[in-house]
This record gives sequence, C-alpha cells and structure tokens, in this order.
Amino acid sequence: MTDAYENVSASEGETEDPEESTLAEASDVFDPDADSVDAKPVRAEDALRYFGADFDVDGLVRRLEKETFIIPTFEPHAKAETDGYEGFQRGLVWKKRQMDRFIESVLLGYPVPGVFLVELPSRRYLVLDGQQRMTTLHSFVHGKYRTANGARNFSLRYVGDEFKGLTYESLPPESRRLFDNTFIQATIVVPKENGGKKAVYALFERINSGGTNLKPQQIRVALYAGETVNFVRDLNQNPDWRAIFGPHNRDLKDHELILRALSLAPTAQGGEPFKPPMAKFLNDYLESHEKSLPADADGIKERFAKACALLNNASGRESLRLGGRQINAAHTDATLTGLMTVLIDTPNITSEDVRQALHELAQSDAYRKSVSESTSHADQVKKRIQLSIRAFSGDLHADESS
Repeated sequence: MTDAYENVSASEGETEDPEESTLAEASDVFDPDADSVDAKPVRAEDALRYFGADFDVDGLVRRLEKETFIIPTFEPHAKAETDGYEGFQRGLVWKKRQMDRFIESVLLGYPVPGVFLVELPSRRYLVLDGQQRMTTLHSFVHGKYRTANGARNFSLRYVGDEFKGLTYESLPPESRRLFDNTFIQATIVVPKENGGKKAVYALFERINSGGTNLKPQQIRVALYAGETVNFVRDLNQNPDWRAIFGPHNRDLKDHELILRALSLAPTAQGGEPFKPPMAKFLNDYLESHEKSLPADADGIKERFAKACALLNNASGRESLRLGGRQINAAHTDATLTGLMTVLIDTPNITSEDVRQALHELAQSDAYRKSVSESTSHADQVKKRIQLSIRAFSGDLHADESS
C-alpha cells in the first residue's frame, strides 16, 4: 500500500505547489442578495470576549502537533470536527513561492501578521484566520509538504542566496533560533453562551478578506456543526440532486440551497415567517436545530429525494436555471420548498406535472420578478414560495395576482 506522503522526486512538468482541494472554487449560482447586510448586527461586547496572546513559532508548531491548536481541512464530505465545530478551512492555497517567501520573511526578522483563534469548550483552539501561515510553518519545521504527486521535501527555493536550498534542519544555528523564537500575535476569541457563534460569524465576515476568503456557508458549517449540518451533508449526496445541481464545490452553495429549502419549509406551511437577511435566517435555523434534527426528518429526506428525482426527470439541469446558464438561487429555494410542500398532500405528482409547473413559473412575470429582484426581501420570498406551491398544485393561474 502506498503512503500518501511517500517522497517523490521532481521531474519536468511536475507540480511543486501544495495539493489543493480537487473541488471547483466556486459554483455557478446567481444569488444577487448573497452579500445582503444585517440591519441589526450583534455587538461584540454582547456575545464574545477576546484577548491577545503571543506564541513563539516553536511553541505554535508543538501545539499544532498536540492538536491544542486545530487547523481543520475543509471538504464538504468531512465528518464533524470537535466540540460542535466543523472542518471549514480549505486545502492549502498558497503556492510554493508564497510559502518560501513567508519563511524567508521570518528568517530575515520581519514581523509576522497575527492569527485569530476561537477557544472551544475543551480549551483547544480552532484556527479562525491564519491557516496558510501556520500550516507553512509546521510543514517547514517537519521538512515536508503535500503535493498532488506525494510529499515533497521542503527546501527553500524562491528566496535570496543566503537561504536558497536550505531546509529547517540545515539552517545555521543562529537562523534556526531566530526562526523558533519569532513571536506571532494571536487574538483569542471566546464566544459567550448567548449569541456567541453569531458574533464569531460576524467577526469572520469582517476579517475574512483577500483572494482566498471563505464563503458564508463554509463559515456556517464550522460554527453550527451538529445534527442538521450533517443532515444537509447527507442530502447533498443524493444522486438526482447532484445531477441537477452539478459537481460538488468548495463554497458549499449546494449545501446552502438545501438549507434554504429546509429553513423555508415552516414558512411555506404557515409557520414562522421569513425574516431577512437570508444569512441570519439560515444561521438562526441552524442554531435552533444544532443538537437535534428538524421535525419529521425522515419525511423531509423522502420528499427531498422525490422532489429531486421529479425535477431531474422533468427538466434535468435546466430545472434550477430558469432559462439561463446559471443556477438561480431564489428559484431553487422556491422550487424545492414549493415542490416538497406539495408532496406532503399530493405524493403522486408526476414528472410531467413538474415539467408543466416549471414552464408556467418561467412564463410568470410575477414569479420571475420575485426570483431576480430584492430576492431576500420578505415579501419577495413569500411571493415566490406561494407561486411555486400553486404551480406544483396545478393552479398557478387561479389567483396569481394576490
């Protein structure tokens, strides 16, 4: 059996860069209100406390080895991580040049940007921001990093002549001491019991900038990991859903659209109304179902599977795209929510019924407006769900104007 970290030698055309996730970086989803702003964001002083701490590189690497500091590697199929937090960091996205330049900066005595850690109930610390730096330091000390072709020896290449070709083990003693003793400032965030995770979510949205920032659903599955997050992950493996959505992707938009359908189901059935923004609505839903599955989880799973099969048989990939090239997020949540709601009382609906309903929705000016303009507004969400239910019930035109 071949070890995933078996050493490999470089050859012409072989990548030297670290292995990244094999998943696409982004999904092709049209969601104009994905970045809608919460009108009443939680205040940090009400939901969390934080303090600063300094760690030398030697101590930081040892804490990573002992898993006192946790750098979860994000993939959408990952099993739950520790203490109610889910793996959410993506695979290493720095190139070898960036890794080398960062190590050289430390060896030259330049200050290192700080990191953010979230204190878990177990007194371990989840890396909220700083994965690339911490992973690079750890890999350099241990002399290896992973590539798609196996493990490569970590020797410095994209650096000045003083350090070119050196590894951690071959550093001159004074350089190694400087490296080991370099301090990195950490901001340690401690969520309070009430609203703490909302505040951490808000914090990450604000510090999470640059070319490799995480998406809302990636943060969400980290902070609200539990029964419902795992339930959504299981639904996301449904073959008909995969057929109509497309490949898995790193930003978890497929997970988010399923979550939207689940969270909007009570609204569709006359329960608690939707309250914008969508991001907060989804967070609240996950928080309320963090330790237990939604009511009638088995029925939800059955209806989701049947809805996806009907949509796939009726229109395939076009069923979520509303005549365009991209998946329309608002159309998708309305379609899934409406069809699953109708299936409660009309389980014998056919693929032809679904195909006709999708055609009528696409021709409806009121529906198209509700899935393209101000899509996170409460009235628009209510309107599109109502129209979807009517379409799948066969009476869209009975009273479309109401």
